[in-house]
Amino acid sequence: MLHFTSTQVEAWIGAFFWPFVRILAMLSTAPVFGMGSLPVLLRVGLAVLVAVAIAPMLPAMPPVQFGTAAAWMLLLQQLLVGGAIGLSMTLILSAVQLAGGAIGLQMGMGFATLFDPVQGVQVTSLASFLNILTLLLFLSVNGHLVLLAVIARSFSLLPVAPNPGVAAQTWQMLAQAGGAIFSLGLALAAPVLGVLLIANLGLGVLSKLAPQLNLFAVGFPLFFLLGFLGLYLMMPVMHTVVQHLVETGLELSAQVLQQPAVR
Repeated sequence: MLHFTSTQVEAWIGAFFWPFVRILAMLSTAPVFGMGSLPVLLRVGLAVLVAVAIAPMLPAMPPVQFGTAAAWMLLLQQLLVGGAIGLSMTLILSAVQLAGGAIGLQMGMGFATLFDPVQGVQVTSLASFLNILTLLLFLSVNGHLVLLAVIARSFSLLPVAPNPGVAAQTWQMLAQAGGAIFSLGLALAAPVLGVLLIANLGLGVLSKLAPQLNLFAVGFPLFFLLGFLGLYLMMPVMHTVVQHLVETGLELSAQVLQQPAVR
């Protein structure tokens, strides 16, 4: 009869459980995988499949007894590492939604809001459209596969061990990257916003020259026409823009994994 000790059983479970927790945390915060409309069971099932696929290739997991303080700290570490990797990519791609919100507001579409199934919040219709378009382009450049490769690589760069894992400098870096979203979003929206600003200035001059002119009857159609014309001219370069954003997000993810932990 075969006999197994509790230490052996916990080691076998840990070889799968700790990678599963990190992968699930990444999928919960990453683009596409972290969509609110995606069923939780599907996300958990995908995490199980990925963990089973990469578990044999990972370094040995630490012998930690479940239920102890060390095990809870290790669980928190895996949640933080996986969440930081997924959040780094989500932050970068959110620049497109910010650009869509700024353009929609200047076009007079701020009143046209709807529920965005990707972010789970109320956004302008134009921001939701650009967000969905960005996710489709993200899938077209195999960004989801690259994310899975990054999470698999993270176990070599930041192995599962009883240490803080993610340093305080990492969260500061992510906060600074979140601030960079505004500059990226405004850079994306700048061409269209520039055209709309010139149109506003033109209407201001026109209102002084012809006070009897109904600006609402002229302004709204003009802003819609110029805004959609600017978006039409911007669409051919969206694929390049999203590819650049994915590369930037990958660089940020690499910086997260290479940050030394504070012991």
